[in-house]
Amino acid sequence: MFWAKTTSTRQPGYVPRHGRLFREKKHRRNHFDVCEAVHRAEYGNVKTPNDPTTKESIEPEHKFEVTLEPDKFTEEKYALFANYQKVVHKEPPSRISPSGFKRFLCSGLEQSTRTYEGKQQKLGSYHQCYRLDGRLVAMGFLDLLPNGISSVYLIYHQDVSDWNFGKISALQEITLALEGSYRYYYMGYYIPSCTKMRYKGAYRPTFVLDPETYQWDPLDSDLLARLSARKYVSLSRDRRLGITAVSDSTDFLQSNHRASSRFTEELNLGLEKFKSDLSYVDDEGADPKNKHQHCSLFELDMPGVMTLEEVEAKVDLSTWKLKLGSLVLSLDDLRDWHDMDITDPFTAKGLAAEFAACIGPELIPNIVIDWQN
Repeated sequence: MFWAKTTSTRQPGYVPRHGRLFREKKHRRNHFDVCEAVHRAEYGNVKTPNDPTTKESIEPEHKFEVTLEPDKFTEEKYALFANYQKVVHKEPPSRISPSGFKRFLCSGLEQSTRTYEGKQQKLGSYHQCYRLDGRLVAMGFLDLLPNGISSVYLIYHQDVSDWNFGKISALQEITLALEGSYRYYYMGYYIPSCTKMRYKGAYRPTFVLDPETYQWDPLDSDLLARLSARKYVSLSRDRRLGITAVSDSTDFLQSNHRASSRFTEELNLGLEKFKSDLSYVDDEGADPKNKHQHCSLFELDMPGVMTLEEVEAKVDLSTWKLKLGSLVLSLDDLRDWHDMDITDPFTAKGLAAEFAACIGPELIPNIVIDWQN
């Protein structure tokens, strides 16, 4: 009986394929990598097994691909935008146009690159495109900034409306921030009562900007409870007033109503400031400078709106036509018109000035104001 000596052609350190797959699965079970998990479903990372008969790799049924592209206009992108505006925002076709799309989402920050922490980092405005089987089904609009990635807007086709692309895009953008060494990821405005924005509060850790001090506070269960209880919340003011829980705001108010047990606070803050804080905890509004209550439009520096100086120089409000019942008069026919304050939004002159600032001087000769309707 003879034993045949065999030799192996395997290279040193070779691990059979099934062994490698086992080790990869074990590593994933014990070490979660958010970037690897997010990219796993993308076509370039999908593992393709071999057909046992033909020995050829089996292609996945669908191809999901994500690409970061410059914010340039294409017909493919515009078609997706038009579908989103029509289906989600119910806009009529007359209000959807290529020029509007270009102006809104294709004319952002100039693109450039820089070296940061040894990596080439992209800066500027980009489109994050999501394609399924080669078809563009969703697109995120991003501003890549030196200190972070700002998520500007997201659109998706009605065919994938049930796929939670808000969450998919957020995870992709978080991954982009991590891989590109951007320090922060900005998700934009957070309004707890808006269902479309509620998903933003599901990510941890998340911080929101204090509207009075511009400091960042963690969006935790305490802040969520305050936001649910009041229309306006400033944690910096809550701390100054000693409001440590949602119920404390009621205690603050009631104690004042009970014979000035808070006289010391009133003395320290000043009467007007103390009244403002009472209004704040009673959910009647904060300081006008913070909530813009009862202020003129001209105090807000709103983009695209004429300034007060421009209105006074370019618009003759006194000749603007006003319909009262069956009569059509000029605004200066109104009693006390010349004594009205143009910056007071509760006067006819103030209202007309704000309206003029929004629509521009060209349209005014062709418009008759009808405040009765």
